[in-house]
Parts: sequence; structure tokens; C-alpha cells
Amino acid sequence: MSLRPRPLMLAVLAATACLNSVADEATDIPNIVVIGVRETPIGEEVLDLDKQSGRPAADGAELLRSVTGLSLGRFGGRGLEPVLRGQSQGRINVLLDGAYVHGGCPNRMDPPTSFAAVNSYERIVVLKGVQTLQYGGGGSGGTLLFERDNEPSQEGITGSLRAGTSSNGMTSDMALDVAWSGERTYLRMNMEDRSADSYKDGDGETVRSAYDEQSIYLAAGLRLRYQDRLELAYEHTRTDDALFPGAGMDAPMDESDQFRLRYQGYDIGPLTTLRAELYSADVEHLMDNYSNRELTTATALRVPSASDTVGARVIGELQPSADVQLMVGVDYQARERTATRFMGPAPGMDTMVNAYMWPDTSLDQFGLFSELSWTIDDTVIKAGLRYDRVTADADTVDLDPPAPALASPNALYQQYYGLTHNDEITENNLGGLLRIEHRLGDSWMGFAGVSRTLRTADASERFLGAANPMPMMRWIGNPGLDPEAHQQLDTGLVFQSHNHRVDTVLFYDDVSDYILRDRAHGQAGVLQSDNASIYRNVDARLYGVEGNWQWTGDNGWETSISLAWVRATNTDEDRPIAQTPPLNGSVRIAYNRDTWRAGADLRWSADQDRVEANPSMDSGLDAGATPGWGVLDLFGRMNLGTFGALSAGVDNVFDRTYANHLNRGNRDPFYPEALRVNEPGRVLWARYEYTF
Repeated sequence: MSLRPRPLMLAVLAATACLNSVADEATDIPNIVVIGVRETPIGEEVLDLDKQSGRPAADGAELLRSVTGLSLGRFGGRGLEPVLRGQSQGRINVLLDGAYVHGGCPNRMDPPTSFAAVNSYERIVVLKGVQTLQYGGGGSGGTLLFERDNEPSQEGITGSLRAGTSSNGMTSDMALDVAWSGERTYLRMNMEDRSADSYKDGDGETVRSAYDEQSIYLAAGLRLRYQDRLELAYEHTRTDDALFPGAGMDAPMDESDQFRLRYQGYDIGPLTTLRAELYSADVEHLMDNYSNRELTTATALRVPSASDTVGARVIGELQPSADVQLMVGVDYQARERTATRFMGPAPGMDTMVNAYMWPDTSLDQFGLFSELSWTIDDTVIKAGLRYDRVTADADTVDLDPPAPALASPNALYQQYYGLTHNDEITENNLGGLLRIEHRLGDSWMGFAGVSRTLRTADASERFLGAANPMPMMRWIGNPGLDPEAHQQLDTGLVFQSHNHRVDTVLFYDDVSDYILRDRAHGQAGVLQSDNASIYRNVDARLYGVEGNWQWTGDNGWETSISLAWVRATNTDEDRPIAQTPPLNGSVRIAYNRDTWRAGADLRWSADQDRVEANPSMDSGLDAGATPGWGVLDLFGRMNLGTFGALSAGVDNVFDRTYANHLNRGNRDPFYPEALRVNEPGRVLWARYEYTF
């Protein structure tokens, strides 16, 4: 597959020439300053990707598996779904280099993290719970910030070449990253090529998980006065022939074009900092049940879909006094998504509309926010407010599929909820944050935060119209959903000494109008009892604990122990919420020398028996109770000096057969039952990196 030039790519190249032209006329030559180096505030976890084990990663989510309190849901070889504090999908804000990218698959074969070119990011910032209001409405579970440092730290050409492979799954992971810096401009190019075969689990059984992926990232920056920067970037990613064992279809193609323009300036009038960002992301997705698997049904199915996002953000920071900082901002995001399912007697003849899954949906969100940070001796107080105006609409809800006996989306809404979508839906959502951090002597820090955030229903929850003659295979959105309202409290202690750090956090989330994916059993507001997949509002409660201990010795040894636990309940009916992770954690021991590093990770999970596994009685989203497991991984890294660096390791040393409870192996809307997907068995991997 070749990467085709796109209009946005041509625009970036043209803009690069313009930036060089403008720079040549500049009179002030600022120093080269690398923007983005940051300390870790309390409540954040920053992954420095240059210091990770080096294991090749299938997608952006797999880079996160060492984060305490974050679990991954397996769907295939890529497209893993991050789950933070028991919350996932729209309850986690994911920003890739400052931009939102929303996938094109109604069944989430391509969550936002799947569009992260894993070798092009310098770090990932994980904000657990509600730490700030500046990244959009929602984010009740947390926020994931994939960050790049495009500006080189020295003039001239720098770069790196990376090559990795594994014995079980990924066959190649190649990346070339090159940057050039002049007096006033800088450029960066990153190209990646990644491919994988289907891996085998611990029993030697093949799990359909192969894929091929390519990406290219281009950025051009202009240094203005002082440290001011103007930067333009373009990114293209494409995945071909991605296999998914837990779905009734595979994805022959998934493609995105992303565009970003940003400005960061300092000391502009009363503002100490001004940030302005503009971005767009166009995603095209295709899934079918015959291109990458044998057609075993009497009907060929094909679903082309598209997801287009345009957004902007402007943030100004002021410092009225030495101990007070004020941030004010405005953001906007517009999402358009469409997906139509076609059917036919054979491949190539699947031209009859079977369902309007996303019936030309749109979601516009305009937000205003402000945050005040006030330092009083050993105490920092942060207070914030956020207002969002949301409008949602769908244009083709009245179209009846020509396939016999299948209903339009509006007819489905009427049948299951007694309502239709006729007019644009409008919400006015108000949220807030109050957080206090207090230093208790030289080694202790305590913190507590309360927040209220609201999340609007997404395109699937509100408008999905997957018609089917068999009720159990129907999947229907609910235009009458109210926004989720999360009232949260988190509190904890941090102990920091010369070589020890201990973090303990307790969190509690009381949710009004939680948007629950369920089965139609004649509940309040649901008119049918035929086991169709539906959405409804319920009240819910989530609470849990996270703990982490780190020790770094003066002799090169380091150790860490972590654990996380969350409990999620539908309080209206005293039912567990499906797909909630069990108690889990890890133990790491590593030894560092000047030129080499080696270590071992023990990853473990307790069993999970609070499940919803019977679609005739509950949601059926769990594949039954999941037994506990423990897996040992080994890793090492050798610095070869001018010849680069070599990393290698063995995952799942004892070739255990195991599965995460969050495997996302539910085959709706094509099959009613959930399917557990095993994780890879023993994996030997190696990665070489050369820097110049």
C-alpha cells in the first residue's frame, strides 16, 4: 500500500515554504527553546516513552499498560480500548498532539488511541479523574494527552531509526524520524510501517489479530519573537486488513487525515501565555464479513463509514499576582459521522441498504472555561468552571432501508422508546472543579478534589439504527438520553523521601443519568422485551482505590508495586455495570548500570465474578466470570554507544493462557453472545534504535 498525496499534505508543504519565506524576513533571531519539558504535578502520571522497556507496541493504547489504574480491552491485534478507573470510550478524553480524533467504526474497531503513531510521541500524560476542565466536556474517567516535541534542541539535522519485531504477532515495526532546525524554522518528518500476523495464545491457538499499518507525520515550525512559536502539521495513517476475532466483521481499510495549526506566545498584553489551536481529522473506515475471512453466512455485509472532526481551542493565562494564576479559554468541536450497512447475496453484490447505523449524525460542542490557581504558603487551591452548549442532530432517521421488513432509525426509536427524532437536540451543561493540595512537612502531600462534569451522548448512544429481522441482533440508539452528570470526590496522600515514593488515592463517583448499554427487558422507558441492544439512563456509583510504591536505590536497583480496584454499580437496580476491571496490579524489579538495564515485571489480575453475562436477563456484555492470572515479563536494554541501542525481552515467560476481563469481545450487532479473546502467549521481542 502506498501513501497517496492528499490536499492537506500539499497544504503543509506549501505552508512550509511560506514559513521559510517569512522567517527569512524576520529581524529578531530567537534562541532555540524546546517547549514541553515538564515536571509531574500531583495527580498526573507522565510516561517518558524514551525510557519505557522498548517493546514494540501495536497502537497508542498498548503504550499505557504500565499505568496504575488503567486497563486495556482487547478486540483484536490493535484497536485496544483504554479503561481508566472503570470508565472508557467517551468518558475518557483522548487528545493526540492537542487534537481530538474520533474513530469511524460504530463498533469501535478504531478508538482514538489507535490513530497514535507510536514512534512519533515523546510522552503521554495521564490525568486520572478530573484534574482540569480545559480539555473539553466529559473526561470523568480521566484524560490522555499524547504529546510531541517537534522542535529540535540543536541546529542542523537530527533523527532516529527504529526497527523492532516479535516472535508472536508483530512481524515488523519500522520508524524513521528526522528533524532539521535552522535559525528561524524547523521541520520534522516521521514515517512508520508496522505489520503483524495473527498471534497465538498460551494453548497454541491462533487468535485472528493480523494487520498492516503505515503513517507519515510532517511538521513545520516558525520561531517568532522570544519563545513564540507557530507550527503547522499534517498526519496520515492507514491500516489495512485488520482482523478482529471478537466481531462479526473485519476491517479491510481504516484511514485518517489529520491537520493541526497552533500558536503559542508569551507576554502578550496582560497575558503571560496565549495558546491557539486549530485541527481537523477525517476518518474513513470499511468493515465487511468476506474480504479477510470466508463468508460463512447466506448474506454478504459491508459497512463503509466516515467520521469528520473539526475543532479549535484558545487559552489565555494571566498572573494577577505572584501567587495567583488565572486561565480562561474557549473551545469548539464539530463531529459528523455516517455509517450505512449494505447487504447482498455475495461479495460485490452487497448494494442493498440494510441499516442506517449512523444516520448522518452531527454533534457540535461549544465550551467556555476558566480556572484559578491560588498558592497560600504550603497550600495550592484550584477552582474552575466550565459551560458547554451542545447540539445534536441526525438527517436520515426517516429513511426506510429497502431491505424487506427492516425499519428506519426513527421507526426503531418509536418502537423501543416511544419517541422519534424530529428537531435538533440542545443541551446546556455546567460543570465545576475545586481541588486543594497541601504540603504536610517535608515528605508528605495531601490532596482532595470535588468536581461535577457532564458528558453528552455520542453518535452511537443517541442515534444508532442497526435494524435486523431478529430482535436480539438489533442495536438502537436513544435520542431521548439525558447527559451523564458525574459528581466526583478523590483524595489521597503522597509520601516522597530521598529514594521512596508512595501514592494512595481513594475516589468516589456518583453519576446521575449514567448512559447504560443494556438489553431490552421492558425496563422503565423501554417498550419492548425482546433482548435488543438499547441505551437508557440510570443512576450509578463508582468507587475505588489506587496505590503505588516506588523505591530507587543508590546502587542501581529499583522496585515498584502498584494495585488498582474499582467497583461500578447500577444503583437503580442494584446490578453490576458490565466490563468493569477486577483488582489488578504489577510488581517491577530492575537494575540499572551506565550502559545497560535489565528487569522483570509481574502483571496480575484477580478474578472478576461481578458480571452481566446473560443477554436474556441483563446486558450480556461480559463473557462470564474471568479467572485471575499472573504473567511474568523480562526486559533488557544495552547502549551500544555510537552504534545505537538494543532492547529485547520475553513477555509471558511461562506461556500462560489468560484473558483480560475487558476483552471487548462482544460480537453485536451480528451475534448476540459475548466472546472472550485470549491474550498472546509467550512473546520474544527485540528492538534496535540508532540516533544521529
